[in-house]
Amino acid sequence: MKPNGKWSFYLDDEDYVCQDWFDDENDALIAGMEKAKRQDAHTIMVGKVNTFRPAAGDYAGDLLEYLQDAACEECGAEDWLDDVTHADLRDLGVFLDDAFMVWLDKHPEYKPLFYTLTDLQLFDKEGAPLD
Repeated sequence: MKPNGKWSFYLDDEDYVCQDWFDDENDALIAGMEKAKRQDAHTIMVGKVNTFRPAAGDYAGDLLEYLQDAACEECGAEDWLDDVTHADLRDLGVFLDDAFMVWLDKHPEYKPLFYTLTDLQLFDKEGAPLD
């Protein structure tokens, strides 16, 4: 998850999850109060938005292992890629992350639209803080 500097809210223990993001906590609270009145909700949870960032690069080692197995099965090459350094593996991870993001940009229908909220604060439907 990656903080994106935005704020959002949900109502009554996630009965209504807002898909809008706001520039500050107060804007999110005001929008939440308006929605709470329309939805007859009792509480508003406001927090910082953390978007899901796929980490394709975390699987660089798995990719190399898969390729090593394929090379061994197809060609008998048992030690290919055994000498890859940690730095070179990190480089591959960066390339995989970048390539995956380019692929997502080309196919936006697969982009993750989900997120979590952190630094949560609970308010009643009138905007008063609750402990």
